[in-house]
Amino acid sequence: MFPFRLVTPNPSEPFTIGRKSDNVLHFDNLMVSRYHAVLNFTDGKWILKSLTQNSITMLNGKTIDTAAISDGDVILIGPRQLRATLRGTSLTLLVMERETAGDMLTVPLSAEWKSINVPGISVKAQARLVTERGNGPDDGNRASLGNRASIGNRAEIKFERAIVDEGGKRTRTVTMQNGSANRFESAIVGFRNNDLLIEAKSSGFDVNIKNLNVFAGKKQLLRGIDLELPAGEILAIIGRSGQGKSSLLKLIQGINSCDKQSVVRIGGVDYRKSEIRRRIAILPQDPPLRPELTVEETILDGARSSMDVKQFKADALTRLEKFCELFGLSDRRHNLVKTLSGGEMRRVALARELMGNPGLVILDEPLSGLDPYNSRILCTHLKQLSFLGHTIILTTHSYEALQIANKVLILHQGEEAFYGTVQAAYTHFKTTDPQTLLTSISTSDAAQWRETHKTEQRIFDTKYFFERTKLPHNFAYTVRLTLKQWFRDKGRIAALFVQPAIIGFLLSQIFSEKSSCWTVAFAIILCANWFALSLSIREIVQEKDILRDKFRRGVSSLSTLTAKFTLPVAFTLMQTAIVYAFINMRLTVSPSIALIAAAFACIAIPATAVGLFTSSLAKNTSQANAFLPLLIIPQVALAGALVPLDQMQPIGRALSSIVWSRYNQASLLNILLERKDDILNAVFALAIALGFYIVTAILLHRLKKPR
Repeated sequence: MFPFRLVTPNPSEPFTIGRKSDNVLHFDNLMVSRYHAVLNFTDGKWILKSLTQNSITMLNGKTIDTAAISDGDVILIGPRQLRATLRGTSLTLLVMERETAGDMLTVPLSAEWKSINVPGISVKAQARLVTERGNGPDDGNRASLGNRASIGNRAEIKFERAIVDEGGKRTRTVTMQNGSANRFESAIVGFRNNDLLIEAKSSGFDVNIKNLNVFAGKKQLLRGIDLELPAGEILAIIGRSGQGKSSLLKLIQGINSCDKQSVVRIGGVDYRKSEIRRRIAILPQDPPLRPELTVEETILDGARSSMDVKQFKADALTRLEKFCELFGLSDRRHNLVKTLSGGEMRRVALARELMGNPGLVILDEPLSGLDPYNSRILCTHLKQLSFLGHTIILTTHSYEALQIANKVLILHQGEEAFYGTVQAAYTHFKTTDPQTLLTSISTSDAAQWRETHKTEQRIFDTKYFFERTKLPHNFAYTVRLTLKQWFRDKGRIAALFVQPAIIGFLLSQIFSEKSSCWTVAFAIILCANWFALSLSIREIVQEKDILRDKFRRGVSSLSTLTAKFTLPVAFTLMQTAIVYAFINMRLTVSPSIALIAAAFACIAIPATAVGLFTSSLAKNTSQANAFLPLLIIPQVALAGALVPLDQMQPIGRALSSIVWSRYNQASLLNILLERKDDILNAVFALAIALGFYIVTAILLHRLKKPR
């Protein structure tokens, strides 16, 4: 996304625009006149007046002398674009910090290396011509037959540091054949007849879909969808409930799947390619937000998931301020997310996703549940984003979205009933009432439209290159973020400190000097298992949508899992130590603190690993909680405390070998009795933990992969 700024004219004085520095809005560009235009607030309206004699002043693509400003108008001052947002009498101008159009840069190449600048790529680059002398056949791209020997067949662009292609493969040299072109993040670079042609482009992606069939398991949700959406436009997908509007969103997320005949290209590249996927922003109907974080922390969390570490340090706070200003969140930056309204939460989620400058923004029912005021505000922001170059696809029940959409896709029974401009839809269905667009559609009407209006698409493969993104370190950050969430939740604080104190006190009133160490060990082990499982079993499932999005953007699933693993283990050790401190007052034994700590770790580590494994499998927190008794009961029944192992049935003894509490019980009992412990008790318990940890890491890694 190109840099932008927001300017608010003062109604009480003229707002002048021009090249001279004494203008209120100053553009340092020779195509802008010294005093180019002026905005005046007159009779309750903002009036734009052109002052230039030798340049252009346009409003919504038409040259004007004087015109009234309306909400959403696009103003052109020479080559500079502004977008007007009007709320009552308050006018805000969104100003692009670059020219909207420029000539293509032509760089003549020779056999010598020449320095070039590729827009959107900060890595320094050089280019040269690779000539192949000889009289080969003319390929139609030669300047002339007589000059054939001096024409290069190939150009090489060499970068100072590695960049990546759409699949994430690193390279430092890009080779181009004569007549070919490659896409970079903010430019198209072509090579033709010894010249390198460099044209700056918006970072938005065009979208091409052909014969798309979407499935959820074996159930088909969409059938035969075709569409072409240019970069920087807004597509509204509408249809009655249950027609498949959300299926495209879930396809990109990786939840749904498509068949082998389906073609989905984003920026000319298959949507499953890793570098394309990480540059797509996806907002579900109820965006998953962490309620215990502030607005600022939430938006910066999105930046850490999508911005290069150097870029994050240099630009993250600036982008945060700009998006808070753009979305009207500046006064709420330090408020907790759980204190926001529904509309504010949607804007926070949108700002979070935009920190990484996505080329495509997909929103599922963004206006659902919002009042008319907040719906209008969000629609205004979406239009501003398309103005800044983002491509936007939104599914909606709200017909307000049709007012900002460039294209509309109408779905009926999972098939395409109409695709085109909004005005063309009104003309086709002979109505100006949005409701009629849906109520008048029948199966035969949809089939007839597809038969008469669908045209053959040509789908091109584009080679896309991106600057390599190295995300900020994730482990320590995730630990800190989780700690913030835990300590801002009063219920969790009580669980962390009050719960073990109460349990420890009660056990201290039960046990005495005459109590069996066997029973004491068993009680401590059950408490530790409970602490570890209750701390870990919701840790993944309650953030699964957030984590899926992070992993799709390139965040390490292994470092995230390790961070999620570390805190429950640490606090389980603390809680178990509190319980043991109470019980120890009633015991006569005084084993080594180091041995006790090691035994507690061998309880906490496997229990936490199993809790995270269960959390990664669960569909929601309620289901995860339901697993708690199923995980605790085997620790009670198979640990060898209630019934000695040699008295169990054969199947029970076999099952006990895969229950870590069996080894914990033997180890802790040996320590309390001051006997030498068998090292295998620790080895087997930790081996069980490692096995579940590896399986959980694989499950989390799969979240980022499309089906």
